[in-house]
Amino acid sequence: MRKHRVAVIGCGSIARGWHCPNIVNNPRTELAVVCDVNAQVAENFRKVFGAAASCTDWQDAVENPDVDVIVLCTHTNLRSEVIVPALASGKPVFVEKPLAATVSEMQRIVAAVRQTGVPVCVCHNRRSSPAILELRRLLHKAVASAGGLPASVDRSGQGRRESLPEERQIQILMRVNDDCRSWQDWIYRDNETILFAEMVHFIDVALWLNPSPPVRVFAEGSARGNFTLMLRFQDGSLTTITQSLCGHFDYPKELIEVTANHVTLAMDHHVEVRQRGLPDEPFRFTYPFKSDPDGKLAQGMEAFHEAVTLAHEQAAAGAPPFFVSPDKGHARHLDRFLDCIEGNGENPCDVVSAVTVTRITMKLLESIRLGVPLPVGPEDWHIPAV
Repeated sequence: MRKHRVAVIGCGSIARGWHCPNIVNNPRTELAVVCDVNAQVAENFRKVFGAAASCTDWQDAVENPDVDVIVLCTHTNLRSEVIVPALASGKPVFVEKPLAATVSEMQRIVAAVRQTGVPVCVCHNRRSSPAILELRRLLHKAVASAGGLPASVDRSGQGRRESLPEERQIQILMRVNDDCRSWQDWIYRDNETILFAEMVHFIDVALWLNPSPPVRVFAEGSARGNFTLMLRFQDGSLTTITQSLCGHFDYPKELIEVTANHVTLAMDHHVEVRQRGLPDEPFRFTYPFKSDPDGKLAQGMEAFHEAVTLAHEQAAAGAPPFFVSPDKGHARHLDRFLDCIEGNGENPCDVVSAVTVTRITMKLLESIRLGVPLPVGPEDWHIPAV
């Protein structure tokens, strides 16, 4: 088995909570270097996660001959400056979302990938969530089928009524329950704020699930939170994303409901998928928690709520808080990228698809500031091949 020596650049909360633990726990990776502008933070990460070395200059990590892969966890103000030289040195890059904050910077990254042939994977990790992968499989099956199972109420003459073109459209509703107390202060000082920093995840899922290109977007609310986003696609399909920052962190964050061709699907917080309309599929699929690696806990939404309630009871009794974390695909996303590096699979999120997601998100950010719907043209979602 090939061992990939990894350098993590940027030792913030996302590196501490996700990337470094995933690297340490993956038998295919070795944490070679941790890098942060704060030497004390970098050295603390080295001790906590057992890295071979720490440094304060990202160039030292990129130029280190004992490093094979770069994991970039900085703010978007440091993207192409690191990625382009890393690719030139033959080091694949696994970069946090969003890909970059400007179109010109994204173009430089795409050009470097095409020139060097070295891959970059953007951490739109929902693409590797077991629950969302199941949701996507079921959606493809629903669209390709003759139509959903006969319903308990059917006034169409058992399907003899002429079908409507809308019946083949994909309607998606995403509810994001967020808690502004869980965010660090920088997000509220950032020019792009939560709409840009976080909604790329959900916009990516919307574009990934719908094969039709987007033609118009509209956003209403505050870019910091409490907003609704709408995407209209060329075939008439619609995606609506509603986000709240005044919710409670311990209530399930993500609910995605999809309807198409008389099939209804739901993905609930990455721990449960439900469906009605596909007769040869079970009603419910459940998935283990990320925080339960031994698989000892029950699965599904009821188990999630019971685990959270128990965690609150233990905290009230003086025990340390316990975060009941679903599997949102972080570890699997990295593993799939390692397969890509080794030539054994596709890149789970290449830069071309990430550019589309980021540009559509920028368009939504512009819409919420102007208060008007905005058109989306091919130049926003199509990058010509070279």
